[in-house]
Amino acid sequence: MEAISVCRAAYLIPFIEVLRDIGAPVERELERGRLPVEVEEAPEDLISNTLAIEFLARSERREGIDDLGWLWTQHFSASGLSAGLRGALSQSPTIHARLHRLSKLIKLEDSGVEVGTVKTNGRVEVFCDGPSADRRNGLPISEWTQVSVLIEVIRTVAGKTWTPDEIRFKSDFKVCEAARAANPNTRFIDRSNHTSIVMPSSLLAISKPVCGMALRLDCGLSADHDTIGQIKRLLRPYLRAAAPKINVFAEVVGTSSRSLQRKLGEYGSSYSQLIETTRFEMATEMLQDPDIQLIDVAMALGYENQSNFGRSFRRMAGISPGKYRRQMLFQDRVA
Repeated sequence: MEAISVCRAAYLIPFIEVLRDIGAPVERELERGRLPVEVEEAPEDLISNTLAIEFLARSERREGIDDLGWLWTQHFSASGLSAGLRGALSQSPTIHARLHRLSKLIKLEDSGVEVGTVKTNGRVEVFCDGPSADRRNGLPISEWTQVSVLIEVIRTVAGKTWTPDEIRFKSDFKVCEAARAANPNTRFIDRSNHTSIVMPSSLLAISKPVCGMALRLDCGLSADHDTIGQIKRLLRPYLRAAAPKINVFAEVVGTSSRSLQRKLGEYGSSYSQLIETTRFEMATEMLQDPDIQLIDVAMALGYENQSNFGRSFRRMAGISPGKYRRQMLFQDRVA
């Protein structure tokens, strides 16, 4: 089974907000696109890049939107980055150091992109390249997200109003007038070798004070990034509704049911076991909050009732959800 191209669900949520604002049938189209309908409840989980881009390109055409990617930028800021990446950036004093850290940790955000720099004649091109695609398959939409991540990272040092000298896109498309008006000092270039921004090299040395102890940041990526841990993170947002059948989830993963079963078998698991263990892990997280009722945990994880949830949890933990919660709360009090 090939590596799965995934990104954090958080990147899809601003698109959903844009589409919902114009009255698009978001839930229906998410379901049609094999994406989790409850995706807004799970921003830190993973979704398929392929399915997300197909959903967005289809929505852009259906709703007659000129530049959905640009509209997305109006809802995105550095606060939308993962907590791990934000923490790493906060301990890097200069723009150069933050871009270097971003290049090492970008796969926390999107497994399919690469960040780097190219310096020439006193300028630096900072690129964030993803897999090739055509306009119909949503390349301009994804390119806006890529350059926006770069801009927002630089703005954490240079300030919220900073704009690059150039924004370059691989694709051939017309940048909307709203984007040009918002960036009057920025030159837009299409059909470039990279999806990138360009600025003076001198900006790399601009610094911002950091506080707190230095963090060890060389282990930010999960060791399970392309294995069963990643598959679990892809499955999690779907489990907030009815668990998908294996043929549906195999399509999400980008493989066949047989290949998915074989891959899970390599880790001593099956699809039904994957669903049960992933639900169990999600349940243990929710049970740490004493204000969430057990019935609400059951409903949030797609169980038909609290009794089914209790039986499933007991099979995994050997104790009831209620007893598990009491033990956890007791450990917290004595710690």
